[in-house]
Amino acid sequence: MSDFTSVHINEDFTFDSSLDELVDNLYAKRSITRENALVELVDAFESSNLLSFVENQCATISYLLINSIKKGMTRETNLACRAIDQSKIPAVVKCIGLLAFLGANDLDESKVALEVIWKIIQPKSENNVTTVKYEPPVVVAAITAWTFLLTTISTWRINQENWTKYISYLSNLLEANDRTVRMAAGEAIALFFELKLFDVKPAEEDSEYSQMQNMRAKVTAQIDALSCEASHKGANKKNLSAQREHFHKIWDYVMNGENIKEIVKLSSRRNILWISSWTELIQLNFIRHFLRKGFLQHAQYNPLMREIFKFGVDKKEDLPKRVKKIHRSESERKLYMQMKKERAIAQARKQSFFNDLMY
Repeated sequence: MSDFTSVHINEDFTFDSSLDELVDNLYAKRSITRENALVELVDAFESSNLLSFVENQCATISYLLINSIKKGMTRETNLACRAIDQSKIPAVVKCIGLLAFLGANDLDESKVALEVIWKIIQPKSENNVTTVKYEPPVVVAAITAWTFLLTTISTWRINQENWTKYISYLSNLLEANDRTVRMAAGEAIALFFELKLFDVKPAEEDSEYSQMQNMRAKVTAQIDALSCEASHKGANKKNLSAQREHFHKIWDYVMNGENIKEIVKLSSRRNILWISSWTELIQLNFIRHFLRKGFLQHAQYNPLMREIFKFGVDKKEDLPKRVKKIHRSESERKLYMQMKKERAIAQARKQSFFNDLMY
């Protein structure tokens, strides 16, 4: 890799001209030429603020990077992915998680998506390409999407030893400087407990059982510490209360077997979603955050949402009022008016009863 930083420091060097040349090289037919250009572009993007350059050539750069991702060999694809602006990665990762959640045809496809997302959580150096260090929002988005997708494979049979690397790395993230990263990692570990991934049957001379028990003890101690982290003078208190509450819930579940209990009111009447597991809570939070203000509308009228969360819709709230009036038959209208009259009579009798008690 050429020393791009030293070139940038040279006052006689025309910075934009060099970047334009690198972009032009992405059109080259020879893959090695494109790879070398990507190496220097990645180095430039990660070491300098090139916002104006990217904005001026956004369409061209995006097209060329996507082309390298689609048609390039492994090294070129990795470099092109790294060149994409980190601010866009959280949205991309969440889309991958949701698409795999809804569209994966089998567990193998889910596994591929999980592995792709995990490479963002725990990036590794490959093919002479240095490891990129992602910012906390990217890491949080990746952990959240990965955990969300993991909720679909509760029956997935996999060697227990394959899970130790995930548990070990997430345990390290429980000690990250950023509290949002800690909380995302904690939620993933809570799901691990719910899926019983820590439960390994003991066997003679079984080091795997001993290793898993040690890891269980370690993460349990970390959860306990994070649930009651002290507010030291001068320390960063951002998200401290949220962290304590979050890990207190996890602690209650892991140590005391207390399930999640949350109620989400989806309409003005009896349409209520009851949350009683980490799987349900993780799915709810991910989809609700993804849909934002459109969540309630989808929850009430989208059959797919009812299938995911296994809740029914109150028939009286299934359609908007204007639509109900249009489709109400004459017999239904008479029945409705009779019921309304009976309710009014019952209410009057009830009020009369209380008046008699008062006087």
